Amino acid sequence: MTTLSRRQFLTKTSMAASAVGIAASYGVHASVADAASRSPNEQLRVAVVGLNGRGRSHINGFSKASGSQIVAFCDADSSILEKRASDFDGGRSTKLKRFADYRDMLNDNEIDVVAIATPNHWHALMTIDACAAGKHVYVEKPVCHSVWEGRKMIEAMQKYNRIVGAGFQNRSDTGLRAAIPWIQEGNLGKITAVRGLCNRNRNSIGVNSTPTRPPAELDYDLWLGPAADLPIYRPQIHYDWHWDWNTGNGDMGNQGPHEMDLVQWVLGDPGHPVNVRSIGGRFAWNDGGNTPNMQVATFDFGNGIPVVFEVRNIHNKERVGQFKDGPGVGIVVTCEEGEYRGGRGGGAVYDKSGKKIKDFKGDSGSKHMSYFTQAVRANDPGKVRSTLESAFHSSCMSHLANISVRTGEATHAAEVVDRVGDDVAMREVIERFSTQLSHLNVDFAKTPWHVGTALTFDAATERFTEGENNSIANDLLKRDYRSPFIVPDSI
Repeated sequence: MTTLSRRQFLTKTSMAASAVGIAASYGVHASVADAASRSPNEQLRVAVVGLNGRGRSHINGFSKASGSQIVAFCDADSSILEKRASDFDGGRSTKLKRFADYRDMLNDNEIDVVAIATPNHWHALMTIDACAAGKHVYVEKPVCHSVWEGRKMIEAMQKYNRIVGAGFQNRSDTGLRAAIPWIQEGNLGKITAVRGLCNRNRNSIGVNSTPTRPPAELDYDLWLGPAADLPIYRPQIHYDWHWDWNTGNGDMGNQGPHEMDLVQWVLGDPGHPVNVRSIGGRFAWNDGGNTPNMQVATFDFGNGIPVVFEVRNIHNKERVGQFKDGPGVGIVVTCEEGEYRGGRGGGAVYDKSGKKIKDFKGDSGSKHMSYFTQAVRANDPGKVRSTLESAFHSSCMSHLANISVRTGEATHAAEVVDRVGDDVAMREVIERFSTQLSHLNVDFAKTPWHVGTALTFDAATERFTEGENNSIANDLLKRDYRSPFIVPDSI
């Protein structure tokens, strides 16, 4: 395997662009000319990076997306790469190109689009490098691992004039695309509150007594990339990276961004909140994870509409303590004359007495990737259903909530409600959390809550300006990158 440093990669990219005399000021790869001059009747050539988990959905989605064909796979795990590629090739006469290192893949002039389904900590750098190489990008949620690097992704998209779409497929769901404008038109009166819900029946990921050794088939240095080289004690390297701050963002930043995106959408995409606070903890499990498995956050956008978001990443098939009138995963939009309850796949409207008065059936955004490829083929960013900017703001809601809880103090359960103060919405969720945890026989004396700091965020500077721990919070807006996998300060 050939491994290029970032400097070598960008140097080659710049030289290639200069050699063909196109977009020299951008320093992009020669493939930009090919993509720009391709006939609308020619298929887009797609490479999928990260083939486990969501990567399989990318393979399926882009295989069916109109006007595109998958031409390459890339994964740092050779066994996954070989299996996915062999399964995909089957009896095909034209075989896939296979890459272990995404930088080698980006130097291929016969790739137009890069679909990124890697762990979260890789999303930003791969997107930035792909844009610099002249590729259009489809990137999974959350689009970034931190607030700061998400802004750098937007700068790269704009500088290199690339189309970047995000894996927030709710924006293509037919039911939601009908319901949200209907709500915004005032058919239920003014919106008075929005609640986001994320209830997932997950189990403990386990823990090893000694650091876990990566499998031999995994190029661990390449998999780790920008993340710190820290010991891992979870038994499973893949997927369970979600529950480690070093590589993931917990379920607040895993499933949560989808519902955060619905909150943004129904409120007219207001951008960053003005104030945020979060409380949570990792209960019932003593395992290799360090992110909360129960968490609540409140957001203030300065529009008078309170937003509360709750996450249960813990086994609860009995639905003990869950919000009784909402979906397991989705949103509840409360208005003057009733409320909408739903999410991916559609929802329904209820009047003030609780009677269902209208249905909005959805298709779960099944054509989301097709809409993205259509936008690229038409060279029209306006056709992208989930833009990088909107996806960035939705992802940042999760990040800001996580920063609040990470700056919080360990607090005994008996003191949590008092610490919440007069925040009625958060108090109500905490009480329901406590009911569920009592049902699970959690010993509160041994498991503290982390009561997050109430923080004020300046959307213009994307920095915290007020809050007891705002200096610590600002440090968490950007990670320390492991060389040579560094997101540049200047794009």
